[in-house]
Amino acid sequence: MQNSASSFIVGNPTLAPVVAVIGAGAWGTALACALRRGGLEVRLWARRPDLTHAIATQARNPRHLPDLELPAGLKASSQMAEVLDGADAVFMVVPSAALREVARVAAPWLQRRAVVLAACKGIERDSGALMTQVLQQELRPGALIGAIGGPSFAHEVVRAQPSALTVGLSALRQRGAVDVQSRAQRLMGGLRTAFAAGQVQLDVTDDAIGVQVGGALKNMIAIACGMAMSCEQGENARAAILTRGLQDMRRLALALGGRPETLLSSAGAGDLFLTASSAQSRNTRLGMQLGRGEFPGGEGELAEGAISSQSVQILERRLGLHLQVAAAVRDVLGRRQTAEEALRRLLTQPVQQDDALGLPVASGVHAHRLLRDVQGLRPTLSRAQSRQSQ
Repeated sequence: MQNSASSFIVGNPTLAPVVAVIGAGAWGTALACALRRGGLEVRLWARRPDLTHAIATQARNPRHLPDLELPAGLKASSQMAEVLDGADAVFMVVPSAALREVARVAAPWLQRRAVVLAACKGIERDSGALMTQVLQQELRPGALIGAIGGPSFAHEVVRAQPSALTVGLSALRQRGAVDVQSRAQRLMGGLRTAFAAGQVQLDVTDDAIGVQVGGALKNMIAIACGMAMSCEQGENARAAILTRGLQDMRRLALALGGRPETLLSSAGAGDLFLTASSAQSRNTRLGMQLGRGEFPGGEGELAEGAISSQSVQILERRLGLHLQVAAAVRDVLGRRQTAEEALRRLLTQPVQQDDALGLPVASGVHAHRLLRDVQGLRPTLSRAQSRQSQ
């Protein structure tokens, strides 16, 4: 295994795991399909018995993916105990707002040292908790908890079109627990092999925080890009929004203990570019609505990014951060500014970033001072070059 400072880790000899997927929405069904194509035993859980019956007997998900055939042998049940019995790997694919409740129900049936991956992207309202923190609070001690993310339209995964995902699992660098590391590596190796057969490239990192920050913030950035589309602000403006959004991701990941290089994976930049560039994204479509001055009818109609833009404010206050894109989305949702006003403010604010030497630039530093400092270096550089040429 590479050292813990490295971003991505390749597992040791593989273990063919029994997989449980908790949540039979479009994305849960897609993950189950990809893993089943890899030859694994896969069980899919849904609350509604009629949905699981259709999946098991008709190889269809009539509610979420009615036109797509699912692979043969995919099991489905509404009984949590049945789905989790002996499962080595568990994917939690329910809305972030429902994760705590579902995890609490699942906890008594989990196998000891099962790998449990949060496949929902968001930040819990009221607590500001990441999804892995919710799982840590609700599951029995011993579960190996992580997150999975990446650019992933469900219907493309079901059709076995090429995709890429990233798993973040901190157990891969758990010191003083060789057996835990070994099991985590073998399970990840088994999942990578199975996913590959379903045309999904799986990267693995020990940075679960970076994976989750990328997944949570990309949705609100997509909302801002959708607003720019409706306001006809142009492609340059959308690129500027993406730039500010990536800086927001980086600053939050660092503040929470994640690594910025994780945001260059499919779980960060890859997921962001897909979500923010396609009208297939529910978050982008919400942004387009907001740009036209239309507001969703109720909380149940809000996309995940709208909820996360509110939830992340808890972390901003706790960590002393100001996330520019999240603030712009909040102001529009709260009807404090129109989409055009919020985007104008966002795009005229200086980008909060580090300078070329990697030293922090204070938010109050002005451009003329930076220019003066650079100009002050020029005579010294010129003298040095002159000496070298003699």
